[in-house]
Amino acid sequence: MKIAFLGPAYPFRGGIVQFIEMMADQLAKREQVKIFSFQKQYPKIIFPGKKQIDHSRKKPDLEIENVFIPYDPFSWQKAIRKIRKWQPDILVLKYWIPFFAPAFGVIIRALKRKIRLKVIYVIDNIQFHEKWFAGELLTKFALGKADVLITLSYSVYQDTKALFPQKKIVKGFHPIYNCYDKGYFSKKSAREKLGVGKTKNILFFGYIKPYKGLDILLRAMPFLIKKMPDIHLIIAGEVYGKDDIYLDLIDKLQLKKYVTFLKRFVQDEEVEMLYKAADVLALPYKHATQSGVMQIALDIGLGAVATPVGGLPEIVLQDRTGKIARSTKPEDFAEAVIAYFQMDMEKLAHNLAFEKQKYSWESFISLIY
Repeated sequence: MKIAFLGPAYPFRGGIVQFIEMMADQLAKREQVKIFSFQKQYPKIIFPGKKQIDHSRKKPDLEIENVFIPYDPFSWQKAIRKIRKWQPDILVLKYWIPFFAPAFGVIIRALKRKIRLKVIYVIDNIQFHEKWFAGELLTKFALGKADVLITLSYSVYQDTKALFPQKKIVKGFHPIYNCYDKGYFSKKSAREKLGVGKTKNILFFGYIKPYKGLDILLRAMPFLIKKMPDIHLIIAGEVYGKDDIYLDLIDKLQLKKYVTFLKRFVQDEEVEMLYKAADVLALPYKHATQSGVMQIALDIGLGAVATPVGGLPEIVLQDRTGKIARSTKPEDFAEAVIAYFQMDMEKLAHNLAFEKQKYSWESFISLIY
């Protein structure tokens, strides 16, 4: 069987890219796989980050061809021709924002007129973190001709079912990112490398966007410091937009000596160090669907504290793999962090190992057949 992917891959960077490459790699063990990727991903004028490309990471052992630009309609015909010529049985796409909807919708419709093709979407979001003009219409256009929709959380499944009541929708899960733990670091060596000592370390990891609630976590810190003077916050990730709001909060709340801020894109080889240096992963999101950063934590064996929003309570299990705060208020998040450090850490480790087994790539790819 021939399975094609349409979406970003090497040398682009980020969680969507990692997901596509890991899924493709798993499928390539049994099928013929090819990724039809972008030549460019976003126009610079709308991209809030610093860089879209990362040549530093190792190129995956996959067939990848960069064939079109999602915001350039004149390039879409090239993608249609290339995919049609390869003659896949299944086409897999990820859907996370409506920006890609016109390109995906046009390409799928053109292909379905020419070849027999099963189209499968893996859906991160159907209700979006940022406001999109005509977002629902664009989503219906992108997904309208799909044969199967696979969601990564129950909350997204419900949203998708409401929008597409007649379609085949599969309630899936977000598999673990098992590509980071290389065994290069112990907890001790990771802390020494990062320079954080023997403090109780909270990790906030990943692209820093407003909906992820870093401001909530920073406002929670004074409550935590009062109860746990040896607390320390590690923030690691590229800020999307201006970083003033976070730097001003750190200054205003007098947190400088309690915070290590790696304000940049984190390379793949640094991820293991950061997670192993931490005692808990913080997910203070204002709204969410699921969390890829939690799926790294599960693989490495790190518990989490999360807000009670979206699909987070599905993956951070109360009193089993972490704590869920009562609300998104800073004081409630701080209270949940304090409760986390009172948990039985041996039981926590056992529960994390047990939960990890549920999220294998082998189980996930079985959903597409």
